[in-house]
Amino acid sequence: MSQEHLQQEIRNLDAELMDLILEHWNRYGHFGTWQFWTSVGFFIVPLLVTLFLIHKKKIFQIAFYGYSFHVIFVYLDVFFTRFNFWSHPYHMIPFIPVSIPVDGSFVPVIFLLTYQYAIKHKKNFYLLTLFTAAIVTATAWFWQKLELLELHNGMNLFHIYLLDTGMAVLAYWFTNLFLKLKK
Repeated sequence: MSQEHLQQEIRNLDAELMDLILEHWNRYGHFGTWQFWTSVGFFIVPLLVTLFLIHKKKIFQIAFYGYSFHVIFVYLDVFFTRFNFWSHPYHMIPFIPVSIPVDGSFVPVIFLLTYQYAIKHKKNFYLLTLFTAAIVTATAWFWQKLELLELHNGMNLFHIYLLDTGMAVLAYWFTNLFLKLKK
């Protein structure tokens, strides 16, 4: 099979997949479903909480940490979704293949607030991260029960815990690197 033929086949399958995703959203995840509004809530509420709770004097440092966490999370979500380790059956925006409420708001904000607490009160970030990852993992368990998250191919909640911890630590190191470069 030629490269051109393979690329055309990929485009055809991608178009077919998008049609199926839109059909699923139109039938089961549209504006009239509790799943849609739960997604909207998990997106908007954490952002509003951030606006009120973020430490204004260190807003750029804290926001950089949160943004770094978010970017890492989106890349991992795309990877694990693409390779069928997990799926988000309901999308707030069906054209985007990741869970915007989870990747873009809820989980990054929880870790952003953890980071803020650690630097503001001079607490051990790593210990707080272990605790926060447990809370996020419990939330993933709850999402599973609501069928908002599905785990496949051996992925389990312990893996989620390790991934959350790893993302938080990587974002922390990345933020510290840029703080050192700033000096």
